[in-house]
Amino acid sequence: MKHFLLSVLAATAAILPAQDDRDRQTPTGTFWAPGQTTADLTTLVNDGWRFTDLEIETTSPWRLTVAAVPNSGTYAKAWWYAIGVTAAQLTTTINTNNARIVDIETYDDAGTIRYVAILVSNTGADAKAWWWYGNQTSTQVVANVNANGGRLTSFDRYSTGGVDRFTTVMISNTGADQRSWSYFFGASAASIGQNVQQQGNRVYGLERVGTDSYDVILIAGLGFGWWQYYDQTSAQVTEALQQNLARIVDIERHFTLSGTRYNVVMVDNANSLERTARQAFYTAPAPSLGDHGFWLKEINGPVLAQMRPDTVFEPASTMKTVYHAYAMRRVHMGLSSLGTQINKPTSCGVPGSNQSVQTTLRQMMQWSDNYSTLAISNHYGIANINSMADSIGMASTNINYTIGCEGPLPESQLTLRDIATLHETVANGYLGSQRQTFYDLMANGPVDGLPFPTWGNDTLDARIDAEALVLGLPNAVRDAFKQELLLAYKPGGIGWTVPGPMTFYFAEAGYASVPFKNAAGVITPKEYTYGVFNYLFTGSANEFAGREAMCLAELELVWSRVKPALATWDNYVAGSIVALSGAGCAGSNGTPQHQTTGTPEIGQTVRYNLTNAPNGTIRLCMFGFDNVSWNGAPLPLNLAVVGASGCQLRINAVILDAGITTAFGTSHELVAFPNDTALIGQRLFSQYLVSDPAANAFGFTISNALRTTLGGWL
Repeated sequence: MKHFLLSVLAATAAILPAQDDRDRQTPTGTFWAPGQTTADLTTLVNDGWRFTDLEIETTSPWRLTVAAVPNSGTYAKAWWYAIGVTAAQLTTTINTNNARIVDIETYDDAGTIRYVAILVSNTGADAKAWWWYGNQTSTQVVANVNANGGRLTSFDRYSTGGVDRFTTVMISNTGADQRSWSYFFGASAASIGQNVQQQGNRVYGLERVGTDSYDVILIAGLGFGWWQYYDQTSAQVTEALQQNLARIVDIERHFTLSGTRYNVVMVDNANSLERTARQAFYTAPAPSLGDHGFWLKEINGPVLAQMRPDTVFEPASTMKTVYHAYAMRRVHMGLSSLGTQINKPTSCGVPGSNQSVQTTLRQMMQWSDNYSTLAISNHYGIANINSMADSIGMASTNINYTIGCEGPLPESQLTLRDIATLHETVANGYLGSQRQTFYDLMANGPVDGLPFPTWGNDTLDARIDAEALVLGLPNAVRDAFKQELLLAYKPGGIGWTVPGPMTFYFAEAGYASVPFKNAAGVITPKEYTYGVFNYLFTGSANEFAGREAMCLAELELVWSRVKPALATWDNYVAGSIVALSGAGCAGSNGTPQHQTTGTPEIGQTVRYNLTNAPNGTIRLCMFGFDNVSWNGAPLPLNLAVVGASGCQLRINAVILDAGITTAFGTSHELVAFPNDTALIGQRLFSQYLVSDPAANAFGFTISNALRTTLGGWL
């Protein structure tokens, strides 16, 4: 048999306090796979993975089950792995590299004991007092643990010469590594569970000895998030990892009459927001949870929270967002219009009356009307809608039955990543000038009175009200925040008795524009896409709890962005002075320029300045309250009709103040704004009219115009 000694030295990270991988819950990437060849392992290492567990499947040819993490960040270590080595070869690797073993597997190769091992550098922050032993009886294992004051970290039973022997690795159970712990030979699953329940321990390492017999290392739980499963298929292991947001710390493989099975220990790998959303799902009893997941991503930015983003689920009416996007894309491209008349059936196959695309989309998205959906699919074609989904990268999306006619089999398909792709594509301009209409035709909250989330007693609107009180924000500020907050979403919920018992499919997904304010008080929205699903749970008694828990998870996701945004809306509202588009018209001393100095706030004075006017001439400082119309004429008003070609009146001049320019062609007007909070947000428009007989037949020129928006402290 050919044996391998494979050593991989990874780049050493900056020295940080060492932490056992099985004691660490810092989120990281995670990988596991059975059936890996030695070439596969090399590829994984070259791709930046570090192994945390290796299990022998076969030795000729080599096949191994592997669990790994990225060798980066807080998980970065100098490390090695060895496959098919003798004790002497392993010792040489240890001594040469000043390494220690963190995982070991043993097998008898025709009388020669060989090992598969993972090692890390035993230097710096990772340095520990440690020992390893081979060919041990159970009595020797106990004696060595007691003699060293050690704590087992790897515990492997193997058969040689017809008897059981153990390979053990232990570290000194002192200092920062001290733990309350225990270990057992041949314990039953029930006794392990009892220890966990009564002693508050968690499983640190587990090896199957026989049917319902396990060698186990237990360690104090201390509130640590972890899970343990017996006799799982590989698909079930992957399912549990995805559903728990976990990573593997120990996995053991064995054979049954039903095929290969795994015993696995996994630890929490979620970030704090993911834990909050996950816990929201856990508010429902287990029968109310099918496959479930969530997603929150900043548009063109990072994923902030995710659970099962690539799980295919039946989205119920959330799928109508895809219909909506297709119709609005046709409008944007000029191939249809919002006013196009289409037929809305009264039932499947029965035509009804005609109505506009806009009305139909609103009924589909806000009322979730299935016959409006049928009208859209009849008019545009399901195949075309599916093709659009493919073209924008919704790889797992497919409309498999006609809403309003058929269902539920075959199920339609969607993933959270796909619906996020749609919303991000729209946010980035896929619908051009129709982008806002796309959002307006969807369910919108909280400003339009619709609840968000769609189901549940806890709502975003109520949370904003409560948080505004905590922050001391006046109602006017709170309401202004709500007006700027945009949530466009589509719920989906359905129950079917085909086939079998009542089965539920719930989802909700959408887009959010959250109005953060910067240090200057200027609104700088941040955009997000979010979604949740709870799919394929059964029993009418479970419907309410299942959908409420899903929506609570969605609320936690969105609230994590809304709450910090609301905190930026303190009692101060920034004022502003901005120039309206368009310049003044040229005169005998250049083009009159209108500028200001001062702070546009209540209780403050602003100086409205004029420059580039003739010296000693009459000027009129004009003020108005809009730039839409003046004396019935729309603005801007071209003064060419009175002989001032190129001059534009841009404001509804209702207040005029006359003055004389200086010898330098300048002038100013002082405006003291009352200290009245009712004026905050009010707008004042200003522009100068300047006497200049040499400029044109009218004898006047005009400056640019400004808009003042008052701010201040509420």
